[in-house]
Amino acid sequence: MKSLWSVLGVVVLMLAGAADAADQVTRRSDRVVLRGELTELSTTALKMKLQNGQDAEIPVSEVLAIRFDMEPPTLVQAQSNERSGALATALEKYKQIQGEYSGDDKRVVTELKFLIARTQVRMAQANPADFAAAEKAIGTFRSDSRTNFRYLEATLLEAELLAGDAAKADAAKKLLEEVQQTSVKGFRLQAGVQLGLLLLAGKDTEGAQAAFEKVVQESAGDALAAGAMFDGQLGKALCQKTAGKPDEALATLADVFTKASESETKTLARAWLLKGDCFREKGLPKDALMAYLHVDVLYSSEPGPHAESLYHLATLWGPAGYQNRADDARARLTNSYPNSRWAKQ
Repeated sequence: MKSLWSVLGVVVLMLAGAADAADQVTRRSDRVVLRGELTELSTTALKMKLQNGQDAEIPVSEVLAIRFDMEPPTLVQAQSNERSGALATALEKYKQIQGEYSGDDKRVVTELKFLIARTQVRMAQANPADFAAAEKAIGTFRSDSRTNFRYLEATLLEAELLAGDAAKADAAKKLLEEVQQTSVKGFRLQAGVQLGLLLLAGKDTEGAQAAFEKVVQESAGDALAAGAMFDGQLGKALCQKTAGKPDEALATLADVFTKASESETKTLARAWLLKGDCFREKGLPKDALMAYLHVDVLYSSEPGPHAESLYHLATLWGPAGYQNRADDARARLTNSYPNSRWAKQ
């Protein structure tokens, strides 16, 4: 009889879990988690019937995270690994889940392909040896998923990846121009930021400055475009620093540090790197060291900026009287990012 009650207890828990099961979307702008049933997923927005009976529409640029009601529970841990910067572990888990998934939810199947491609792109940003695999993964996802809600995000990711190779700059620009034609304001502005960075890499400082200024102006006062605004300000500061105006760049960065959410890890990591570069240009190595240290301590989950910060720390700790810390930074750089351009300098 006891075993029968045990079985019944398990069944009740399973039924309760099924009743409570819901799709979940975390909004980027305010980190609010919406729960309910996703009724439509398009290239521009997600529509959800909330648990309270109300309808919600979420622009695809506002999707910070998503969980489907019947997705494998192990997917949560893999995504946590990706967020923390344990990209190799995340990639391994994503591929394992992909291989073992036997459900019939096509949304989960496609989402796994995107998560794998996104992780590979992030890995390639610190390790050029991963570039070819990342380019293939993100390119394949885009060509196979043109009607998926992740399509525009994937297009931005591919453009960002290609922009790292001067020979592929034209291809990156074409992708960004495609996103700039969309009605999704958040991604349209983000494409403007990436275009500015592409112009700056091509030594067109004036064109880059204009692109960043346009993004800042169009995003001002729009909570849904705050991320793009901060990235635009960061680009503006980079132009100021490139033009030999580090004090103006530092003033622009101060606004980013004051207003950007701590969850904007990529933006803040790049902002602290740029702050360190400005201090070095002003002949203030100790201030620069502290700026780079912020990236090492707070934003190690961002592989590209973290590798760069370790390089600078390895060169600055020694003259500051801490050779042991310089050696440690160099060792972590070569061990964690052996193929990055920073490890080879």
